[in-house]
Amino acid sequence: MEITILEPGTGAAELTVNGNKMLAVVTNLNSKIYKQISRQDLLSEPGILIIDGESKEWECTESMEHEGKLIFPGPFYQGKTLADINPDIDILLNMATAYQKVISENLPVTGFYPPGVFIPENGGTLFFPPALINYITNQLSENESLEFWQPYNHPDARGEMQFSFILGVLAYKLLSGNLPYSGSSIIEIREKMRSSKPVEIQFVKPGINSSIAVLINNALSLKDVKPEDWIKQLILWRKEGAVTAVSESERLQIQKTAKKKQSKLEKQFERKQFFSHNWKTIAVITAALIFVISFSIQPIKNAMEPPITTGLSAEEVVETYYTGIMDMEVEIMEDCVNKGVAKSDINEVTQLFVVSKVRMGYEGKSGLVSAQDWNDGIIKKLDPGEQVYGIANLEITKSGSFTFVADYIRWYPDIPDDPESNEIMPPIKVNIKDKLTLEKVKDVWIIVNLERKTTEKQ
Repeated sequence: MEITILEPGTGAAELTVNGNKMLAVVTNLNSKIYKQISRQDLLSEPGILIIDGESKEWECTESMEHEGKLIFPGPFYQGKTLADINPDIDILLNMATAYQKVISENLPVTGFYPPGVFIPENGGTLFFPPALINYITNQLSENESLEFWQPYNHPDARGEMQFSFILGVLAYKLLSGNLPYSGSSIIEIREKMRSSKPVEIQFVKPGINSSIAVLINNALSLKDVKPEDWIKQLILWRKEGAVTAVSESERLQIQKTAKKKQSKLEKQFERKQFFSHNWKTIAVITAALIFVISFSIQPIKNAMEPPITTGLSAEEVVETYYTGIMDMEVEIMEDCVNKGVAKSDINEVTQLFVVSKVRMGYEGKSGLVSAQDWNDGIIKKLDPGEQVYGIANLEITKSGSFTFVADYIRWYPDIPDDPESNEIMPPIKVNIKDKLTLEKVKDVWIIVNLERKTTEKQ
């Protein structure tokens, strides 16, 4: 069999086989090793060419050996892979249209691998056979993976969200000249995608159309962006351009802001990495702090200062106690109750308070979301690392001379069984009814008994 490579490329080559012109998927797979692999598995699904709104199969039926490496020839098209050309607005629009077709027809397409996406000169987008591309990407060296796979594929995105993220990366690169996510290792890039974000495109590319900027930023943040949203904005981009001119002073100011944002994001990422990789050590320190706060400093402090409840009515003391929970103010809670009462509440708030302060120091935020905002639907989605804690819908009624009933919803964070997991767990909802009894001690009302009944748990 006579094989002649006419025009080599990255991931694909134009060649002749016994005089017949073909387009082949070129690999670095050693032919001797390949003999142990099922060709039927690698070519179990065809490649897909999407052009003018229609899809058709691009089929490799055999493998061939060339200079000790395997190639997979199929029908001929003139063009290059996205590893050899930078996508322009027309290519982006064709890809958005192609992804829309992939979703509507459930076509077999894998993650984005530039050498595995071929752009024919006469238009359209050709995705090489997915099982073959999956096998190739699984054999990449770390350097190859850092160049051709990791920056384009979010580890947690699938389907429509995955395709939108890919388009966001390509659009960001086209406008700025840089990838939104990069790093010196596979782990670093994946962790950046999960816990950080790039500088928004409007700060990297001054004068960008606001609707296009929002689309790109949302796609990179894994927000709900559909291929039709991309098609609409890319048509606008092609028609009117994506960027308008700005003054030199405005451009310099935006670039200055971008540098500050980049520096801030890098520091936040470093803090998050430290917290993530050292959480066991931090937990030990936290436990020690709780011990010191609970058994050393606080009793002395409380003995020296009058309780904050001095002068409050019995009902106001009850209200103050629950305010202390919501505001995570342990001192206020302790001033409202007799020693030994509500011990579980105080310990719970103490632990969460210390952990939130440690996170605030390393990440710049506590990670706690208001229970009332969550309960009311003001906040509907948690970001990675966020948790819901606190009280919502508190109602206090008087049931006797010195007794009160508090009805409320308590939201708790739910923690994955695996501490290394990045899974976002929905919070736990508990409906609670407390019966509180108060006495006046040294002219100050204090809660001397708290009976709790849990009426519902979800």
